[in-house]
Amino acid sequence: MRSRLLPSALALLALLLLPSAAQAKLTVGISENSPSVFTDPLFQQLGAKHTRVVTSWNVMSSPERGDDELARLTQYLEAARAQGVTPLVTFEHARGDAGICKRRSNRRKPQCVLPSARQYEREFKRFRAAFPYVTTISPFNEVNHFTQPTSRNAKAAARFTDIARRNCRGCKIVAVDILDQADNVRAKRPTFNKTVRYIKAFRRALKSPRTICGVHNYSDVNRGRSTGTKAIIKALGCREIWLTETGGVYSFGSFKPSAKRQLKSTKFMFKVARQNRRIKRLYVYTFFGRINDFDSGLVARGKARPAYFEVKKRI
Repeated sequence: MRSRLLPSALALLALLLLPSAAQAKLTVGISENSPSVFTDPLFQQLGAKHTRVVTSWNVMSSPERGDDELARLTQYLEAARAQGVTPLVTFEHARGDAGICKRRSNRRKPQCVLPSARQYEREFKRFRAAFPYVTTISPFNEVNHFTQPTSRNAKAAARFTDIARRNCRGCKIVAVDILDQADNVRAKRPTFNKTVRYIKAFRRALKSPRTICGVHNYSDVNRGRSTGTKAIIKALGCREIWLTETGGVYSFGSFKPSAKRQLKSTKFMFKVARQNRRIKRLYVYTFFGRINDFDSGLVARGKARPAYFEVKKRI
């Protein structure tokens, strides 16, 4: 009897020693658009095997427009491939300052115009033909933010996801990328009713599975809360969650320059990720400091900030 029980007991012990879903190692990547990241010694020292790059939905038409967007993306993707790094390619509005899109009078500007399903599919097919080795894709960035034309049309965002899945069989498709926009960001107990309504409209229109969904939870991470992250994850109802853009802010608006606060927020970012079993991956934004007046960089002027070392411990 004892000899029969021993294998069973050992098997049970082995199961107990395995990490639970909540304890399993989180996949940590870096969200950075500059191709120069791959030649930076500090990036190489991180040992990151996943990166994220954001590009225009019509990047393949870049040569026809006479700009260098496609050339830079090609350089980025080839460098990632050479280093064995898996890129998540995220599409967004056409190239240009989308901050102007809040005003109705600017809605006809290229960066504010919503592509038709036919236009999006044509450009997506061109991208797939040029980069067949890219198999991790997010059809549209921050679909609910005013800088994206999808913010005014959740059905269109859903159509783009369906198009991406149909034309990229076997790919990992991030069904949607949602920003944690509170109804009142300064409220002590913020609500997310508008964002949840958008998600519901998206879900009704979506025909393909919501296997992986993306959340951008800056507001939570930098204010020491998880209210928005929880509300959005619940509303999305996805099997797996990726924090596709997150990070501790060094300076932005009312957030005055502070490496100490950035480090604190970075630590909290990982805490939030551990709180939900469905969160399997996160991409820290960004590697290099300062993008216009927004700075969440892990590195500035060639020197690593304290938050860099916190991220390095987690990779």
